[in-house]
Amino acid sequence: MANDARHVVVLGIDGLRPDLVTESTMPHLAALASDGTWNRRHTTVFPSETRGALTALATGATAQVNGIAGNQFYIRGTSPDQVFTETTHDWWAADERLAGNLVKAPSISEVLHQAGRPFAVVTSSGPGALPALNWKGQQRGQTGFNVRHPQIGYPHSFAARAHRSLKIPAGGISADGPMTAFRVFEREVWPYDKPAATILWCTEVDSVSHLHGLQSSQLRENMRACDDVIGELRAWRDAQPERDSITLFIVSDHGHVTIGGTVNVADALCQAGFKAAASFNDHATQVLVRPGRAVGLWLKHDDPALLRDIRDFMMEQVWFGGAFSPASEPGSISGTVDGSLALELLGAGGERAPGLFVHLGKTPADDQSDQAGHLDSVFYDPGDNDLRIGGGTHGGLHRGEFTAVLAGYGAGLAQGRVSDAPSSITDIAPTILSLLGIDAPKTMTGRVLGGDALESEKLAYAEILSAGAHKTTFLTGIERQGHFHVSEGGIQ
Repeated sequence: MANDARHVVVLGIDGLRPDLVTESTMPHLAALASDGTWNRRHTTVFPSETRGALTALATGATAQVNGIAGNQFYIRGTSPDQVFTETTHDWWAADERLAGNLVKAPSISEVLHQAGRPFAVVTSSGPGALPALNWKGQQRGQTGFNVRHPQIGYPHSFAARAHRSLKIPAGGISADGPMTAFRVFEREVWPYDKPAATILWCTEVDSVSHLHGLQSSQLRENMRACDDVIGELRAWRDAQPERDSITLFIVSDHGHVTIGGTVNVADALCQAGFKAAASFNDHATQVLVRPGRAVGLWLKHDDPALLRDIRDFMMEQVWFGGAFSPASEPGSISGTVDGSLALELLGAGGERAPGLFVHLGKTPADDQSDQAGHLDSVFYDPGDNDLRIGGGTHGGLHRGEFTAVLAGYGAGLAQGRVSDAPSSITDIAPTILSLLGIDAPKTMTGRVLGGDALESEKLAYAEILSAGAHKTTFLTGIERQGHFHVSEGGIQ
């Protein structure tokens, strides 16, 4: 197909599960996907958490390459504390501590800047989303704004103008965030800069999923509000003189599952006799624990015997749902810890990887927490987060949280095409650059989506199993063009 793309706009809906998108819940998105492209096997990265996923989107690479493994992680030899990404201060403090090397791979922001093409990001998300999507964009003179946290914006002249024009309160927008973010783009970004690429990121679907659950009326209301923005975005494109050179993508960064049971893994380890904590500030601590759906474990000192003991304890717990560790040797599917699979299969290896990632499993079918109204009930370690049973969560490898939305419409894209070929959030940046005629850096491990995914192509389904322990960790996925695309993980 002809490619006349000169401008790409990505609208991100944080936490949107693709299987919840229907003609009744999100009619504008359903229509756009029907008229354009819809990827039915689109996934995120591991851990399936927002700031790690947004960094993967921006860099076109997994944590193994870009260094951002989820919302929080530990980096050996730098500090006794974990790295957090919740606020802009967290990002800058970590970057100072790492001598400017927090994000280890160039992003689409940098590539477009080097090509002399403008780039913009407008969010209605938490303060950590903007640096994830446009790390150090302010130094490059690019455009960034957060309507929920309007003190975060650049350049100052643009931010002041947007603040006045949209009448955004100094304390930020608490309602209508997605539409306000779109209006900032429509009125204050596009007329002035006409960016080559723009990312609009909205957090509201994710927030209500966490608070109210996946079958709540609040979730449906926020899905419809985001769908209204999709309708406005498409109408805006159709009204532009440049419409035939504008490409739209609608994406999400992960899905959601339901919290059916909670566990404090650090406390459980301590009760079993291990010295575990959230940091190494106490010199007696043996193992640092990162909470979540994918619990990361870093040892203070290399101790294979201790790690095996921890593995044995974990495997006996009802909440154990799989084990992953750095590859035993390059290219191996097995992790260094017996009974685990290699983190490299998930793009989560590298120097910042923990000694062991323990994936938390599904709640038992006969558990009282697996009650009516709970969609895909799982265990979760909330850490310091105030998330409760019945609410939504993500971070692991359950299909409900690991799959994500990818729909496209406009210049350079097919019409009326549904693709069953696997795709990843890391494919978005190289695809945008390809549409714009700009070479992607070699660090972008994602592939360019397009005509290579033929409908007649036969896809080889595969399963990878661990060995060496009485509980078997599995990954299922698709073998395609020499690469294993993960669809789901857990224990047998």
